[in-house]
Amino acid sequence: MIIYATKETIDRLHIPLFRLNNPLNDSSFQALYDNQFADPLLEWGIKLFYFNRRKCIQVMNFASKFSLFIIDLKVDDVHRIPLIMAQYLFELYRQDPRMLMALRDYFINHADCLFMRLSNRSIISSLNHNQSDFAWDGQAFYDYIKNGTLQTVEINHRLNFDWYVTQSINGKTEYILPGERFRTLMLERYADHQPKGSA
Repeated sequence: MIIYATKETIDRLHIPLFRLNNPLNDSSFQALYDNQFADPLLEWGIKLFYFNRRKCIQVMNFASKFSLFIIDLKVDDVHRIPLIMAQYLFELYRQDPRMLMALRDYFINHADCLFMRLSNRSIISSLNHNQSDFAWDGQAFYDYIKNGTLQTVEINHRLNFDWYVTQSINGKTEYILPGERFRTLMLERYADHQPKGSA
């Protein structure tokens, strides 16, 4: 997968970038770029923000606007972002066998990732919208603290399955639930991998 980061995110988390037309590029990363560039289901944007003085990121899928808030990310954890994303995704869809199979195929086929600079204005705007209007720049997260523990799965579930966002689909602006949109696109992509008779 390709993960695009804002400039501040790159600077603060010291993210190593893949650069086009660099003769020193590893051939495997060049092949990954060639195969996955402009495939929105495989592209994600990330943006840094702070909660309770902790570095956090928001991750957003280009195709569906499915998003995750990842709290208290250390600089040394940058290379683990895809793994952390996978852990949340499997948890959020844990009661959906078809989606679990699609996610398995997704991460088996796209286990590697490279980082690039985020320039997609629509995704940047959507990241900003989620941060300001859903998270209130992190202040809303205090409502999700139970017995001294921040309920990040609950936050991410509500963000994707209760929070409507707009998206242009076939030239028409529609209100969508990102969690449902992501599921639809994933099952369309991995339909051939589903067991016969599954709904």
